[in-house]
Amino acid sequence: MIRRLKRRMTLLVILALVLVSVGIVLAVHLSNERNIASQAEASLAVMAGDKNSPGRGELPEPEKERREPPPEADGDHGEEKEPSEKKEPPEKKEPPEKESGNSEKGQPPEIRNGHDAAAAGLGNSYTITLNEDGTVASWTSERKDLYTDEQIAAMAEEILADGRESGRIGTQFFRTVSSDGQTKLLVLDARLDFLSASNTLRSVILITAAACVLLSVLAWLLVRRMVQPVEEAFIRQKQFVSDASHELKTPLAVISANAEVLEQEIGENEYLGYIRSEVRRTDTLVRNLLTLARLDRNEANAEMKPFDLSRALLDVALPFESTVYEAGKTLEMEIPDGIRCTGNEEMVKQLAVILLSNALKYSDEHGRIRISLHDTGKQREIRVFNTGDAIQPEDQEKIFDRFWRADQSHSKETGGHGLGLAIARSIVDLHRGRITVESTEGKGTEFIVTLNA
Repeated sequence: MIRRLKRRMTLLVILALVLVSVGIVLAVHLSNERNIASQAEASLAVMAGDKNSPGRGELPEPEKERREPPPEADGDHGEEKEPSEKKEPPEKKEPPEKESGNSEKGQPPEIRNGHDAAAAGLGNSYTITLNEDGTVASWTSERKDLYTDEQIAAMAEEILADGRESGRIGTQFFRTVSSDGQTKLLVLDARLDFLSASNTLRSVILITAAACVLLSVLAWLLVRRMVQPVEEAFIRQKQFVSDASHELKTPLAVISANAEVLEQEIGENEYLGYIRSEVRRTDTLVRNLLTLARLDRNEANAEMKPFDLSRALLDVALPFESTVYEAGKTLEMEIPDGIRCTGNEEMVKQLAVILLSNALKYSDEHGRIRISLHDTGKQREIRVFNTGDAIQPEDQEKIFDRFWRADQSHSKETGGHGLGLAIARSIVDLHRGRITVESTEGKGTEFIVTLNA
């Protein structure tokens, strides 16, 4: 029980840490994506505004700056002419020729190598001018060496196929503008931003994973320290139950012996009958408490070995048949031969006795009891069914608690103390199995025990 408590508490803490870590990673990722998108939209808005300025806007800002250098601060008209005559460098510009013949450059550096992409400074943009039929008329970029005509044409085709005026395709953000009867596509390449965000996210994942592992170890140590007082109290409680049960055996034996002597001397007596009846009930309680204490104390020491489960259940069910018959009820057995199981045979027999006794106590008058065994491959399934009143859904988990009874007034009638099913669950837990109950009004109650083969 304490081990299960430690395991559950540790798993809950680890699960909480994992959820928090995932939340942090998602928050960082979404924040990066949102920041990149907002910056890209702002840049495209500025570019679109520039394109609508009085200048025709055939070239992006970088080239305009190269074509219109700032005038000298001082100088006469003749000195100013030299710069205007030296507008030949823009004539000398070979980028326009590279617009139609840039294929020899091959793929952009960022496609070939991530480090080249970072070195190239890929936070750049380009403008595509379209013909009326949607084909590329021309394109301009501040870094023509990073793109080819084929890539530009493919990007224009994707944007037109997308159908939106602005949006995102991969790592590139676009906006469609119309200027002087021409349609232009403004594209901002944000691959470097996404690469930086990806590196940041990778670092966050590594840091949160390391923190999660470290905190999980600390949580495990903390849970052990927190549960230790509970474990010590539980051990003392089990020791007390065991010692008290042992101490009660002797006075019960003395009372029973004296009652027998008195009965021999004075004959049968109603009050002596009451004494002997209560002694038997108390002796049963003491034996059950000792069984529970033994199961709690020797969980790891039970001898587990293969045995014939079919024969073990028949050894219990056949003698029980006469008891059921005397109670005016019927017992059905569906136990195939040759089904084997690994476990403690005596404990499994005790489990069967508890379930059959419970079915006999709570079945209705002239009721029907059935015990069955099924081989489901890697598991063995024992079912004990009885007709009678159903167990309420809210009580179906509580019935396995020690000393719990749905109706205290019936304890005298059935002669139980609420320990039988607690012992049954302890036996099943010891075998690393599972016990459940299915109860339906008008149909009956069935206990299902699943054991490993």
